[in-house]
Amino acid sequence: MKLQDKLAKVQGHLERLEDPAFDQLDFDWEGIQFHARAEEEHDGGGKIHLSATLGRLYFTVENAAQRAMAIERVYTTNRGIDGAYQISRTGDVRFNSVTLTDQPLTGSALMGALTLILLEAETHLRALRSHLKPLN
Repeated sequence: MKLQDKLAKVQGHLERLEDPAFDQLDFDWEGIQFHARAEEEHDGGGKIHLSATLGRLYFTVENAAQRAMAIERVYTTNRGIDGAYQISRTGDVRFNSVTLTDQPLTGSALMGALTLILLEAETHLRALRSHLKPLN
């Protein structure tokens, strides 16, 4: 990708952030692809959904120790933060967060809330991800 193309892409993202109407976005944080969406609740409040697939459990024959540590970390973390992590049948480990807000958030207010959510989850995300196979 040419530098000019990269600059155009960045400019497009900056313009989108200035648009106060956006209520969902996909972004990369620390190599993890996240999807976020905000919605309005029937009581006038808001809800933010944040989700990502962090990686995949190692098969026991590949790395039994990493697999055991990842599973133990998922269960330990879930006890502390209400089950934000799930293991699928295929061994994918997903992060799902739902945050209630006083009002629906869009644009830069949504970005600020997502930043806080990620800062709060950062330690757990990094620790768990270190025991998983990358998706690629």
